[in-house]
Parts: sequence; structure tokens; C-alpha cells
Amino acid sequence: MSKVDDIKNMKRQQKVITPTHVLAEPVGKTVDVPSNEENNQERKEVKKVERKRVSFDLRTDLHKELKMQSILQEKNIYLLIEEAVEKYLNELKQS
Repeated sequence: MSKVDDIKNMKRQQKVITPTHVLAEPVGKTVDVPSNEENNQERKEVKKVERKRVSFDLRTDLHKELKMQSILQEKNIYLLIEEAVEKYLNELKQS
């Protein structure tokens, strides 16, 4: 788990620079970019979605890959699962 923790800590310390931040500042001026924690806080304030807690079994290899993707994409596991389920249900509706 130490490798996963190391990756998480590195990601938390990184600053996120979006195209909007870059385009809003004049050339040659330093930009104060909000950290990932500040971005996450903004997202939490904007989107209040009602959720239902569920429990299910998942293969260990899938869980491990899901955990790694959540770290790399800087998203919670439940958000990745929600996106996958939404995509699956939309494909069913279109068929």
C-alpha cells in the first residue's frame, strides 16, 4: 500500500493548471493555481447529488485496477463506478 500512498501524496501536492487559468493571466506573470484539494472542495460545493449506499462483491483484480484509476484520474471510486453505470444504461436505452 505504500506505493499507492506515495502516488496519492504526490498528486495532492501537485498544482493543477487548466487552460482557463492560463488564458486568464497576462503573459510573463506568475499564476496562483489552486491545489487539487481546493478544486475538490469547489466541486463538492457545486454538486449536491442524493446517493444511496450500496454493497456488492467485486473481483480483487477489478478493485485494484479501479483504485489505481481513481488515483490517476483524481476521482473517487464511486464517481468512476457511477460514470460506468450511466454509460452502460445509456447504451442499453439506445439499443
